[in-house]
Amino acid sequence: MSSCLQRVEDAVDPHHHFWAPDTHAWLAKVEDGGHIAGPFKSIMRYRADEFMADASTFKVKKSVHVQAHFDGEPLAETEYLQGVADKTGVPTGIVAFADLSDENVEAVLKAHCKHANVRGIRQMLDYHPTVVEWRQCPRDDYMTDPIWLQGLKLLPKYNLSFDMQLHVPQMAAANEVVKANPDLQFIINHAGFPASLTDEYLASWREGLSALAQHDNVAIKLSGFNMFHHDWTQKMLHPLIEFCIKIFSTKRCMFASNFPVDKVNATYADLMGAYFQICCDLGMSQDDVNLMFRDNACRIYRL
Repeated sequence: MSSCLQRVEDAVDPHHHFWAPDTHAWLAKVEDGGHIAGPFKSIMRYRADEFMADASTFKVKKSVHVQAHFDGEPLAETEYLQGVADKTGVPTGIVAFADLSDENVEAVLKAHCKHANVRGIRQMLDYHPTVVEWRQCPRDDYMTDPIWLQGLKLLPKYNLSFDMQLHVPQMAAANEVVKANPDLQFIINHAGFPASLTDEYLASWREGLSALAQHDNVAIKLSGFNMFHHDWTQKMLHPLIEFCIKIFSTKRCMFASNFPVDKVNATYADLMGAYFQICCDLGMSQDDVNLMFRDNACRIYRL
């Protein structure tokens, strides 16, 4: 184990989920397959105790839970998570769901913000134009929908960030959205989904991310790689992570587990350990490592 792996303390995991079949009906559809990460049979129940056991292997002390299609109204998940946090200490931050195209969205945002740990909103935008199985959003026009854009503009009023999950072909539209919202903190989820490793796809991925990285109010989570690349290796991850750090700098990158989704294809220690080792191989300083595994998440999500 490298020295930088041993020196990092009080890590933060800024992207994980809790769920169970009794609160997340959609899990039944992917128990035996149907999700890009693979069958969910081994992760059908993942609550605070399972997460804390996994995260303890990497000295994680704080975390951010990202919305996961909890059954019922949007506030049901936030109420549940705040109750868990009050009892267990995790999650430290909550990224809640709100449909920004809903005419009553401001009331939903106000209600979310009554809970102490709420920090942001995610409404998944990832709709791929040609690969149906990569779609987790029912439509591809939110980022040009005036009503949705009006809802998005409410977030700074409530000191909320926006977790932006999207595919490469959507990055040009996302860039226009970011330009129009300089006061809103955006966090790109899962490295912008480098879902294909072909030269053509990666060239488009690099171009799209480079444009988004020009905006100081955009950060990025380095996570979720093995959802698409089940036979991932540290060698495969290295150039993807190196590029993200190059364009966003160590001040706007955050490593995250994406557990339990990424648990389908990795252990917590192996995955986060690979991320750390890549930083060491890149010659990162201890300050840079601390930024990407702790300090940036604390700053961006106000933990």
